[in-house]
Amino acid sequence: MTRFIDIHVHPPVEEFLHGPFEPYLDQLAEYFGRPLEVMTTQEIADYYRELNGKAVLLAWSAQTATGTPPFRNETVADMVAEAPDVFIGFGSIDPHRGSAAVAAVHRAARRGLRGLKFHPSAQNFTPSEREFYPIFAAAEEHGLVVLSHTGFTGLGAGTPGGMGIRHQHAHPMHLDEVAATFPSLQIVMAHPSWPWQSDALAVAQHKTTVWIDLSGWSPKYLSEELLGAVRRTLSDRTLFGTDFPFITPERWLDDWDALGMPEDLTRKVLHDNAARLLGIE
Repeated sequence: MTRFIDIHVHPPVEEFLHGPFEPYLDQLAEYFGRPLEVMTTQEIADYYRELNGKAVLLAWSAQTATGTPPFRNETVADMVAEAPDVFIGFGSIDPHRGSAAVAAVHRAARRGLRGLKFHPSAQNFTPSEREFYPIFAAAEEHGLVVLSHTGFTGLGAGTPGGMGIRHQHAHPMHLDEVAATFPSLQIVMAHPSWPWQSDALAVAQHKTTVWIDLSGWSPKYLSEELLGAVRRTLSDRTLFGTDFPFITPERWLDDWDALGMPEDLTRKVLHDNAARLLGIE
């Protein structure tokens, strides 16, 4: 049986690291204390197979806001086709492209992608603004999961002006508005939402179509407030994610094991909740 489903993986292939993430590589290497190394699709697949896990691969599209090329939905779909036993694909939509953005949602669904990844801070958009609602309506129509970054981001961290990235767009309350407007849309609030952790938990506990993932942070740094919700009210809607390659599954899982969580809760967080969300038997 598969040990885990990593809901939050940025595949460190050449097209991603030296595509949209090229301007951030030096900054991220300094922030995380190590350079990011390019891997092939096969190497990533073998890596997750050896760990007995599956990986949700995320596309990236922020060209309007950043001027960088997208890591295309089609590329992610091709990667999934190359290793369907281990990979699941999420697309990404540049929200500023109007009707073209909506058309891209339909294409992503036709290619078999299971969800859409948004990073409001990097994409410079506020999800609760109504001009973006047709994108969410199309995602709801196709049953696509929306995974959206919340809270602090390492992109641009430690630089003057933060490389133009604005945190206000990633406040979890913007997703509360989206969830209320699209009641059958499944929404994942990515990462512990610091400095708005309480707000994120309030949204998730109020709306049963909202989930949280724990990616981007080692479990040993998670707040007691968050861990309390994971143990109780959100035990069925908490998802394991790493933010690979920034954090590895081995490090995350070792630090989670050190928390001494119950075995049944661990199985839910690592696998069962994501399997239910993604419709995986």
